[in-house]
Amino acid sequence: MGKIFWAASNSNSGQVQSGLSASILQFFSCGINFNKVPFGGYWANELLSLLFTQRLVMIIKKPSSFCFFLLLFNTYLLAQQPRLVLPVGHTNIVKFGKFSPDGKRVVTASGDQTAKLWDVSSGVLLGTYEGHTNGVNTAQFNQDGSRIVTSSNDNTAKLWDVKKFTKLLDLKGHTDYVIYAAFSPDGTRIITTSEDKSAKIWDAFNGKKLLELNGHTEKVNYANFSPDGKKIVTASDDKTAKIWDAITGKLLFDIIGHSFWLTGAQFSPDGNRIVTGSWDNTAKIWNAGTGEKLFELTGHTNIVQVSFSPDGKKILTVSWDNTGRVWDAFTGKELVQLIGHSENITSGIFSPDGTKIVTASWDGTAKVWNSATGSMLGSFSNHFDWVTIADFNPDGTKIVTTSRDHTANIWDINTGILIAGLKSHTSKFVSARYSFADQKIITASGDSIIKIWDARTGLLLRNLKGHSKDVNAADFSPDGSLIVTVSNDKSVKVWEAQSGLLVSEFLGHQDIVNFAQFSLDAKKVVSASYDNTSKVWDLASGKSVVDLIGHEKNVSTAAFSPDGKKIITASWDGLAKVWDATSGLLLQELRGHTDFVNAASFSLDGTKIVTGSWDNTVKIWDAATGKILRTLLGHSGYVQTAEFSPDGKNIVTSSYDNTAKLWDAANGTVTANLNGHLFWIYSASFSKDGQCIVTASWDNTCKVWNANTGKLLYTFLAIDSIDFLNQIPSGYYQATSGATKLLHYVTKDQKVISFEQLDVKYNRPDKVLEAIGNTDTALIKSYRKAWEKRIKKLGIDTTAFRDGYSVPEADFTNRDVIEYEQKSGTLKLVIKGNDSTYKLDRFNVWVNETPIFGQRGISIRKRNKNDFDTTVTIKLSQGQNIIETSITNVNGTESYRMPLTVNYTPAVKQKESVRFIGIGIDKFTDSQYNLQYSAKDIRDLSKKLKEKYKDDILIDTLFNENVTTSNIKALKQKLLQTTENDKVIVAYSGHGMLSKEYDYFLSTYSVNFEKPEQNGLPYDELENLLDSIPARKKLMLIDACHSGEVDKEDLVTLNASSDSLIKGLKPVAYKQEGHLGLKNSFELMQSLFVNVGKSTGATIISAAAGTQFALERNDLKNGVFTYSILEAMNKYPTMKISDLKKTVGERVEQLTKGLQKPTSRNETIVVDWTIW
Repeated sequence: MGKIFWAASNSNSGQVQSGLSASILQFFSCGINFNKVPFGGYWANELLSLLFTQRLVMIIKKPSSFCFFLLLFNTYLLAQQPRLVLPVGHTNIVKFGKFSPDGKRVVTASGDQTAKLWDVSSGVLLGTYEGHTNGVNTAQFNQDGSRIVTSSNDNTAKLWDVKKFTKLLDLKGHTDYVIYAAFSPDGTRIITTSEDKSAKIWDAFNGKKLLELNGHTEKVNYANFSPDGKKIVTASDDKTAKIWDAITGKLLFDIIGHSFWLTGAQFSPDGNRIVTGSWDNTAKIWNAGTGEKLFELTGHTNIVQVSFSPDGKKILTVSWDNTGRVWDAFTGKELVQLIGHSENITSGIFSPDGTKIVTASWDGTAKVWNSATGSMLGSFSNHFDWVTIADFNPDGTKIVTTSRDHTANIWDINTGILIAGLKSHTSKFVSARYSFADQKIITASGDSIIKIWDARTGLLLRNLKGHSKDVNAADFSPDGSLIVTVSNDKSVKVWEAQSGLLVSEFLGHQDIVNFAQFSLDAKKVVSASYDNTSKVWDLASGKSVVDLIGHEKNVSTAAFSPDGKKIITASWDGLAKVWDATSGLLLQELRGHTDFVNAASFSLDGTKIVTGSWDNTVKIWDAATGKILRTLLGHSGYVQTAEFSPDGKNIVTSSYDNTAKLWDAANGTVTANLNGHLFWIYSASFSKDGQCIVTASWDNTCKVWNANTGKLLYTFLAIDSIDFLNQIPSGYYQATSGATKLLHYVTKDQKVISFEQLDVKYNRPDKVLEAIGNTDTALIKSYRKAWEKRIKKLGIDTTAFRDGYSVPEADFTNRDVIEYEQKSGTLKLVIKGNDSTYKLDRFNVWVNETPIFGQRGISIRKRNKNDFDTTVTIKLSQGQNIIETSITNVNGTESYRMPLTVNYTPAVKQKESVRFIGIGIDKFTDSQYNLQYSAKDIRDLSKKLKEKYKDDILIDTLFNENVTTSNIKALKQKLLQTTENDKVIVAYSGHGMLSKEYDYFLSTYSVNFEKPEQNGLPYDELENLLDSIPARKKLMLIDACHSGEVDKEDLVTLNASSDSLIKGLKPVAYKQEGHLGLKNSFELMQSLFVNVGKSTGATIISAAAGTQFALERNDLKNGVFTYSILEAMNKYPTMKISDLKKTVGERVEQLTKGLQKPTSRNETIVVDWTIW
């Protein structure tokens, strides 16, 4: 049986609290990991039963959790720049969490082989301590918070520099799992405990082993210094605790009396007593000088943790009987019981002042209790699996919880608010391949989702979802029409590349499928599996037609020869084999590697074979004779992939040494080293024209390189399932709004810089497209124009931009005296800010993401100063108010927004009114552009909203000839009459157009469709309706599209949809050379809408994006977009913004069979308000 135990730390005194060790029930089994799985699998030597810990430690029989990674890669934002940090959270159980001594950071330890550091105020990841080769059990700060010590199941402890994320020392010497590690009270020594039945003392500065404490006959679960650092207590599975001289290592005496293993032992704050806890259902108090038992605490079953209160007057015990108990530390009298958990309690600890207790439980909650009365003060539930540990911050106002669900949370215990969720938003890449004609790239990653990217623009085009476990490889058919994917779910799937529809599924392998490839005619697929076989599948019948049986271990790859007559396979048995593709007969064995062979493929002319192995070598073979022609030496880690260039002159390889290499196939020399990834590179492949190489890495990024020079062109990565970032080496990027909210930079002194702070300067899709090599000059020009308009709108002088960066700082200086609960409707804010390098340009205040002083804010440029302070009084909204402030310097860099949350409860509940502005136009002076249902759309929305809100709504509408720019601008006066609690909904239905200068216009009655700048409504004017108005709940619905020239292929698709009028479709105009096509204008429009959402505080939902069109369907008698909204209003009695985005988005795609996709439906919503 496996064992479980834990260790805790008293955040007040620095004393280490006791831990538990208990026989774990076999049903704790959390999963099976596989040994040496190079493509998307896990690492493990045996079946493991994952255990649970209090402050820590899942003791299992030799787990070897796979290593995941926090990606930190340098961005070259000119001069000396901060690190870009990806939101790569833990990927396995989080066993341990601890606040830093100053309370500003949290360190977590996980079964994914890493410890991670998080910023408490923002919840963002600061960095990862990566270097262990097995699960990390504990992570502890030293007294000044400058170093961290970790313990691991790789039999080591490691010492880390907190800020640099570098390893300082390896503490090696244990021969089994290191269960626990902690600093001595003065920080000069480190103590470790292990399953090897020993504890060891180390010098905390040079790593030298000072003492070895031998004497226990079973594993040592826990060790604790006395407060003066002169003694050590150890607790073991051998049912004893031992007291040692911490200077000499001499055993002073044994503590004997428990009848089962000890779960922990702790000195009292004065060092005179010791409390021990045991699986024998008791806790015992002992004289620390003599070992005499003073008294026994009975009443529990299975005690998992014991600890003294900071003043030493009380003792806390927690148990698997679902309760905690507080005892008088001098008499042993039970004072209170903590009753409320519904499952086993895993940890319990006093607050630094001793007035509170926090417990963690398998019921998925942490609970805070009054330590004097036992009353529950709060229950904190956001985890969907066991809570492994809960601990207070140094001032006792916050707690951190860690969980088996791979996350940690930080909570404010006074308000119950979740301050930060510490979790992952991205996954490792294991495969990346180009399509035919190099128009697309397909990637596979560890989240079971396949992604298709536009290689010309870097945009994420589509997700393929259907596998139930990690996807290990994905590739296009030779003509690009089909896609094959393989997975840990043992299946091979074939998809239609254009539609994403699943065509076939091949089932028959008995283990992980690692690789698959199409034959040249795309009629067959060959797959490689960890069931030691390779199979050939007939695409038409879906059946396996040939089984290639003969390898003795996992088959890692399989590939057809160019003529389709042969198949080569590579295996962990150290061999590559060549087979007859029709009969399955073995033709050749290629012997020469001394470790796993992971890669094997033919040259395009079929005359050569290249293989790559975990012996760190690459070999080139004569395909006819099987003779080794050349061995390529240069990698210092396992070689994962190897393939010839299309012309056969070069070879590209990828390796666990974090590099890819380009080799001359004729002479075997390295022609380029592709350096830049920070973790294993799992895939490297050529584009079809041989000019580019794409690499995929476990650092969660893919990179595209120039195959001739080895120069990095750009890096792309995925965030969750829909968001992405493309970044070029100079630091400029193209990203979705969702990605920019989750990405951030970290400076050397661990200050967080959000993407939004640098967004004005570095969000440059035009520069990214130029670097990628995109030849669509119209698209590049349109993006540049969009950026210029954004700069103009914000009033930023780009001539003030300077090389390098300086990030201003601003905050509310009276933050600490502002109460969470507010009774007054106004709040005074004292704001101070400064920039050490640049003059300040403007400041603003936001409430629930709505700018109080408009999207531009208040200019302070004329002051020509580097510092700023002011006092403002704002009106509060009823309910929760998330308040932020920032200043921007002349370089366009914004200070970090630190949210301040208050809750306003007026004495009398205030009325919330709704103002609806509807603009519908389907009749024009130029009648050839008339539509059918735009006016009806608005009338129907007005009617339905009136039914919902009755007398609490004011409706203003403009139709057809009344839709003029002046009439629309006049509506602003009515919106200025709203209050902070009101809701405003603006809906527009009509045409949308781009001028030749790429300005976006909406149709008015007399607009000139050839020159929309004549009488058209500038989009900025519609946006302006929502800027600087009192109402903070704002929604804009836009059912309009570009009406100019259309890409010919898109028009063909549209003509196939007979039941639709295409808003914005000019019947005969095809796209002309050098003009912006419809699909590109929509991409531009969508990015503009994202900016609107950030600038005015409004939520924007528009009718179409990408290559899509706003549609009217005769059978629906409405535009599809509006119809879907009306349908939702009929179906759901009430609906929030997030639900509307999701429901309408799914319904529109369903009704149009994917032809139309509403935008912005997945943006993060800070205040998710109810629309009706």
